[in-house]
Amino acid sequence: MKRLFLLLVTSLIAIQLYSQDIMIPPFEMGGDKILHFTASYTIAYTAYHYLQPRIGSRRARLYGSGISLGIGILKEVVDQRYRKGWEAGDLYANMGGIILFRIDIPLSK
Repeated sequence: MKRLFLLLVTSLIAIQLYSQDIMIPPFEMGGDKILHFTASYTIAYTAYHYLQPRIGSRRARLYGSGISLGIGILKEVVDQRYRKGWEAGDLYANMGGIILFRIDIPLSK
């Protein structure tokens, strides 16, 4: 079931790459949001697998999610200060990546 879900999500992302001109406020599903989603998931997943043997599964899931969320917020602070400004859609995409990570890593591991 988990593999089917991941296949569905990656298929939707691949389809979205061909339709980046569709704008749905506040998301504006462009490449930037896909990068936020993917980077957020990857950071959480990598942090979890680094921390899990050291501190256990439950705390590693929490810390992995927190690290990913913190980096996403820090990126938006940098965007606000030095670029065009922060976007709520970027934070939503970050949260989507973290939610997929939380679904992908079962609590029983």
